[in-house]
Amino acid sequence: MNSKVKNIKKFISIIIMITMFIIICASTKVEAASFSITSGISSTTVGNSYTISISASGLTGRFNITHSSNVSVNVDSVWIDNGVADSTIKVTTTDTGTATVTVTPSDVSDSNTGDPITDLSARTDTVTVNAKSSSSGNNNSSGGNSGSSSSGESTPSFTEVNETVYATSSVNVRSSYSTSSSVVGSLDAGDSVTRTGRGSNGWSRVSYNGQTAYISSSYLTTEKPEESNNKNLESLTLGDGLELTPAFNSDVTEYTLTVGDDVTSIDVTGVAEDENAKVEVTGNDNLLMGENTIEIKVTAEDGTERTYTITVTKGEAGETVVNGIGLSELSVEGYTLSPEFSSNVYEYTLDVPDTSVTNLTINAKSNLETAVIEIAGNNELVLGENIITILVKSENEDGEAETVTYQIIANIHEPEKTQIIAGIDDEDLFLYGGIALAVLTILIIIIIVVVVKRRRNREEDYGTYYGGFSSLNREEDNTVNQDSIEETDKNTGLMENNNEIDYSNATTEIQPEQTSNQEPDLNEREQTRRSVIEENFGADIKPDYYEENTPRRKKGKHF
Repeated sequence: MNSKVKNIKKFISIIIMITMFIIICASTKVEAASFSITSGISSTTVGNSYTISISASGLTGRFNITHSSNVSVNVDSVWIDNGVADSTIKVTTTDTGTATVTVTPSDVSDSNTGDPITDLSARTDTVTVNAKSSSSGNNNSSGGNSGSSSSGESTPSFTEVNETVYATSSVNVRSSYSTSSSVVGSLDAGDSVTRTGRGSNGWSRVSYNGQTAYISSSYLTTEKPEESNNKNLESLTLGDGLELTPAFNSDVTEYTLTVGDDVTSIDVTGVAEDENAKVEVTGNDNLLMGENTIEIKVTAEDGTERTYTITVTKGEAGETVVNGIGLSELSVEGYTLSPEFSSNVYEYTLDVPDTSVTNLTINAKSNLETAVIEIAGNNELVLGENIITILVKSENEDGEAETVTYQIIANIHEPEKTQIIAGIDDEDLFLYGGIALAVLTILIIIIIVVVVKRRRNREEDYGTYYGGFSSLNREEDNTVNQDSIEETDKNTGLMENNNEIDYSNATTEIQPEQTSNQEPDLNEREQTRRSVIEENFGADIKPDYYEENTPRRKKGKHF
């Protein structure tokens, strides 16, 4: 019995461990998103720079950056996409003390599920900034810096150097080594000058526009800033209420535009995402009849370029309709255009919820037999927006070429997922449903084991109680039966011999069985029963039928 109980306990323990493992795995999945920052250093000196790396797991969103007053940082925020940051956090020390840089999550979501995450706390990196040790040796002071400074300090000494330094942020260039001196110019972050001397008072002597000037050393660094390769446009607008086709997107570089024959130039304004990038617009003046190309070239800080183009078709408004140049039919096999095709509508959209589609079959027909139709952009389609252009070319009565342009913007994307329960991700639903089913199954198994165990215990107790009397009852019954048989044989005189019955000694008349009125002595049997009970259950246990000082009723029927 003890071994069975041990096995049951071991089985229940294994089930509980499995349940805990499932719950821990589920918790690990939900709370997998995290991030940390580190600079890898504990101290540095004034004027030095260092970088802070972000280690993120399963996160996408913007992280804001704040810092102490004795450092400058190259960015105010970084965007992390699935754990990868789009910028490096570069920190430049400007004064002694404790430099702190804090990265705070803002509008961050889980990269796997897209669910917003609001319980992430900010992370802070701390670095001790020490003053630079004074240089030894002979220091030659500049001849133009004799006398006392305007602040009342003694004339500082300058160590002669010849090096290129860069401004860590916007800073004034002054005529002397004091903030009370006049300003002769300024530097923006990343601008460079030649430093000719390092002052003992924390100022640098520089060569600025052919003259000697001074800048606080805390705003200068010898490390060249990393140049940005951002060559995207942030916006692209046209004057006179004109609109591009398709609508502007920084990732789309080709656009179209139709204007009347009275338009000779278009005001094009392009704004770069990076303030250090340069934007140049060409081809927007002296427009000719027909097609014209306007180019907007963006040159990043590191010299890389990207060119956006606008194809401008110049002609009278409604000319294509008057002369009958256009399409009479336009369709895409397997899909429906929006809006419905009309020869006077030149732009359509197409929704393709299938990422495996790389080609589309375009059916186009002109109402002029002499017209030539050219289709471009319907092959090698990519995820997202794809521009398909249909050109209808023909000659007018004067022999001049005329062109009408139709466009289809095909948006290829993943098919929308249907959720079993709205608002709950299917993966989470299956996960928690599986956990609930597992827990329910375990509870049912535990209940069954407990019920079986209790039933077995009752059966064992029952058998132990009544089993003690079984041998005694059998022995008494056998004795009584044997005595009855022998007594019957004697009265009848029947004996068996070699399987034959001898009737020689039998009486002619079988006497009826004598019935004795004497009750058998029950004291010996009762004592035996009590000894069995005491041996199995103790002296305090008595049979249900037993009552002290109450004689037992005789066997037989009672009326």
